[in-house]
Amino acid sequence: MFNGRQRFRQWFDDIVEKFRQKGAVSPEKAMTIEELGLPPRFEEAMKRRLGRLGVFVEVNGKYYLSEERLKQIQEMRAAGGTGWNPRIMTLRIIQLVTVILFAGLLLTNIFIQSTELKIASIAFLFAWLLISVILVFYMTRARRRFRSLQNPL
Repeated sequence: MFNGRQRFRQWFDDIVEKFRQKGAVSPEKAMTIEELGLPPRFEEAMKRRLGRLGVFVEVNGKYYLSEERLKQIQEMRAAGGTGWNPRIMTLRIIQLVTVILFAGLLLTNIFIQSTELKIASIAFLFAWLLISVILVFYMTRARRRFRSLQNPL
């Protein structure tokens, strides 16, 4: 069974193939939606995220495939520039474990009053804050890189 992302990729790949088959790969060879045999939802999708990708370019009511832009997006996807960046996912897992350990120590400290537990709790709190700052840094960098690919100069 396909999830939403897999369905979109399959639909996207089918649309790319239609553009290639019809030869609509340059501004001079742009075609209308009807000429390309595209579904009506293509035009709606172009007003949203699909249009912001810049893979399909509109020229006077006609569309063509930008192979250069498609290649950029494929390279970004292969490099892990999507939401599933391994570094970010690892930091999120470490952050979750740190929060769980911090909460466990905090709850334990309620029942067992110990200076060592308080110090360990404070250490985990600082570790969680540090990981959060690093995570924000990497996510901001990834978003900036993605936006630069979405809006080339």
